[in-house]
Amino acid sequence: MRFALKTLILLIPLSLSVYAQFTQTAFSQSGSDSQDIRKAMLEVERAFVSRDPAPFDKVYIDGYVNVREKPVFNYREQLGAMVKWDAAALKAGKRLDFETLSYDSDLPAIQVIGDVAIVNVLKKNLWRYRDDRCLTQYQTTELWLKIESSWKIAAAHMSTIQCEKPPWQPPHPAVAEIRPLLKPTKFISVSTETELRELLSSLNDSGMRSDTNADGFISDYVFTSTGSSVSGDRSALLSALKIPTMRNRYRYRDDEVFLNFGPAAMYLFRIRSFPKAGETTPPPPIVFSIIFIKTGDTWRIAASHASELSD
Repeated sequence: MRFALKTLILLIPLSLSVYAQFTQTAFSQSGSDSQDIRKAMLEVERAFVSRDPAPFDKVYIDGYVNVREKPVFNYREQLGAMVKWDAAALKAGKRLDFETLSYDSDLPAIQVIGDVAIVNVLKKNLWRYRDDRCLTQYQTTELWLKIESSWKIAAAHMSTIQCEKPPWQPPHPAVAEIRPLLKPTKFISVSTETELRELLSSLNDSGMRSDTNADGFISDYVFTSTGSSVSGDRSALLSALKIPTMRNRYRYRDDEVFLNFGPAAMYLFRIRSFPKAGETTPPPPIVFSIIFIKTGDTWRIAASHASELSD
């Protein structure tokens, strides 16, 4: 008995020490990952100004998805073409009609969960077209993946906060040659889509009470509303998921797309409305994105984002 008690007394400090070392290591790894992501973000921000193509090829995955107005599934190709065209023009001593004068971000909120990260950030793009300037801001939710020890951005949903009088500008010559790809070329497996649909269905079945659907979300779930406000509120997403896909209703969901990113997934859909009685113009469509993270065998919702479309 004395031996067991003595052993227990010796083991308790040792266990606490091991736990402290484990916690500190996990925290330092997470902190290191956040620093690596922030470093990659800074490289891209500087590249927008300098028109350096290298960071875009390095940081963006092939098949990067950008949601601003309509989802674009070949945005990396469009962005790369623009930057390379501008870089060649600058090298030839030409002055660009369109310039990025500065591109920076507020301090981003970065959540790292294994090899997946959710970044919520306000980006600030000061640009000029000829002699007119504009500060365009983007409240952004980004999905990052750790691939072969390097963090890369896989998808982003951006809500535009435009300057009061944005200058008119024509389509960029390089981008005009690459039509936006509005449908994905890589599709999710039937089994994974079924798992995600079952999760979404369970949220609908559990109702709007926050204490009945908590298991479907990570603890630090973040939502960006159509007004660009950021919170942990789940009610707007749950309300959107209750909108039927039948077109004979006042509001309906369509343009559904499921995307697979390995340990993460994404669900995109659009909410459309018919004109109200006595009106000829319907409310603007709303595009929703939901980001899922898989921990073990369980999918959970890490973030969602809603933005109004202009068409």
